[in-house]
Amino acid sequence: MVVYNELVAVTAGAGLLGFAAFLSYLIRGKRIDSEGWAAFFGVSGLLLLVLGIHTTVTWPFGGDGFEYANIAFGQPAAGFGALLLFAAIYLWRHRSLFTETIEKANAAVLVSLKPVGIFVGALGLGMGVLAITFIRFQLGAAPPEEPISGRFGHLPLLEALFLGGLWGVVAIGALLFAIALWTDRPQLLKWAVRAWVIGGVVFLLFGAMNFYTHIGMYYNISNETMIKW
Repeated sequence: MVVYNELVAVTAGAGLLGFAAFLSYLIRGKRIDSEGWAAFFGVSGLLLLVLGIHTTVTWPFGGDGFEYANIAFGQPAAGFGALLLFAAIYLWRHRSLFTETIEKANAAVLVSLKPVGIFVGALGLGMGVLAITFIRFQLGAAPPEEPISGRFGHLPLLEALFLGGLWGVVAIGALLFAIALWTDRPQLLKWAVRAWVIGGVVFLLFGAMNFYTHIGMYYNISNETMIKW
């Protein structure tokens, strides 16, 4: 079984933080380095798209009740990865636009994001339902062999609330993004940025911690130990 939700979570966190920063630059009227942002979105988008599609179609998360992880991790990763790749291509192809005045360039980018907002909103709706699903079915409890997280495995609602809250925050940002663009309420974009900053930081820390906890879990299983921290 090959799983890589650590890399997906870290990349998702970086992508959310990066897009939040990019969007903040747009609405605050700061100059955009289109080539630099294109490279960032290209790398993060490619990783999320490839890993997300692989998870979606091959289901590397095995049985024992963890099948849901293929849906919860893989499908949103594929969707948001495709969007980040679109951003990379757009910024690279239109890099000459950013030699114009800041106001003209940033306004043009916001206008071009409006159609994309439909898909962002759709993904946000899906992640909102996933958030409810985590809590309703108390999914995500770590096995006892996993250090740190496994200490709370007997409280499945605890991790379900954490994961549901995390997916929910990202969903709120996505829905606010779509609503802001399609109702001409740019002030809502500030709240989308805040939601994605929170979600990005938590995803980043969560994924980084999983590098430790998952390696520790495999170590415990292989060596028949029970290292808890």
